[in-house]
Amino acid sequence: MEDNAKRNKRISMLAWIGTAAVLTVCVILIVAVSLRGHLTVIDLENYVAVGTDAGGNPAVLLDVDAILRDLHLPNPNRPGVDMHDYPDVEALCTAKMHLSYLSDDRMRVTIDADTDTLRRYGIAFKALSWEQQIKGFVEGETPTPVPTPAETPNTSASPAPSVQDGFLTSLLDEDGNGLNLRIVCEAVQNERDFTCNEVFGNNFDTTKTQVVFIVYTGGVHHNLYRASYTATYKPEDGQEPITIWFTVDLYDLYRFNGEIGYGQIDVSMCGSEEESRHISSNGSVTRLSGGGVKVSGKNGFDQNGFVRFPDCPTSYRMANGVYWSPTYDALTEDMIWKLTAVEGHSLANLLRYARKEIYARYYTAFDPKTEREFDAHYKSYKWYQAREPDLSGLMTETERQNIRLLREIQSLIEK
Repeated sequence: MEDNAKRNKRISMLAWIGTAAVLTVCVILIVAVSLRGHLTVIDLENYVAVGTDAGGNPAVLLDVDAILRDLHLPNPNRPGVDMHDYPDVEALCTAKMHLSYLSDDRMRVTIDADTDTLRRYGIAFKALSWEQQIKGFVEGETPTPVPTPAETPNTSASPAPSVQDGFLTSLLDEDGNGLNLRIVCEAVQNERDFTCNEVFGNNFDTTKTQVVFIVYTGGVHHNLYRASYTATYKPEDGQEPITIWFTVDLYDLYRFNGEIGYGQIDVSMCGSEEESRHISSNGSVTRLSGGGVKVSGKNGFDQNGFVRFPDCPTSYRMANGVYWSPTYDALTEDMIWKLTAVEGHSLANLLRYARKEIYARYYTAFDPKTEREFDAHYKSYKWYQAREPDLSGLMTETERQNIRLLREIQSLIEK
């Protein structure tokens, strides 16, 4: 009896120990999950150095190693660590830094990063744009530069605006050619989509009502690129649609070494379409018709080698080359079926070119043997330079949808 009592006591004690261990593990898991859900806010200004490069031009460096160390994240510079296995690390390492000139000793620093991914992993930035003083880099203490994709533009800015470099007073260069505004157009569209997603979720339609470029004659900002939008939410339950109006503003556009950048970006909600289209009178305004120009006639291609779609914007001279075309926004079947064959090209062949131009905008290399026609066509335009590696993986979903639609209608015609 006594042995049974002792045995039962030991069994009871082991059960309590097991229960306590399980509870301890649960508490640890709960704490870990709660900590993971906690948002860590980083003040990037503590990790950024703005100084001068070997040529004496302002340059920006981000100490990624210090950020990874402070956040206790794996460093891809160490053996056996692949940053592609860690989305938050990849988002930090592929962040892009931009500089815009403010004064003789101060610059505006702006960061472009995958903030959605970082936020999912509990990381947020205190600010995406701030003003910082230029200081010389100290030898031996230079922060590790951010690893950036090959297509990332030069992030330096001019220390003294001149005819060639500095703040833009026109969207044309000295030869009357349009400047490369792809980074500007992409930033505007990203802010447009982010704003609508925040307000409506995914079920919305947008209409661009105005695009203007303003050079101020006085005030803080030297120039401004503004796009005005009307966005409508269509409820699935039959309720009345909801409409909002807003503007996307890019301030202080500048040019340096042939690249275009901007100082900061801002979204302003408006009470009406009229309010969103209102332009103050303290500047020189260039109105860009719908962000592009209207085309007429039966000329198959515009000045940049892009297919002309009747009654919709085509590539715009002031956004030279690939940086504005109808396929930048979503195409519709009506737009496509309005195309007519031109001399030397059937309708199906025009659709083939319209599809290939989307790849050309990403500098995709066309095989000179199997795609000789497209290789010769796009190489005849100064803006096109075939690049390696292939950048077509950076296409937007809108561009991919346009490719599918163009291919479907092309197949219908050929059959």
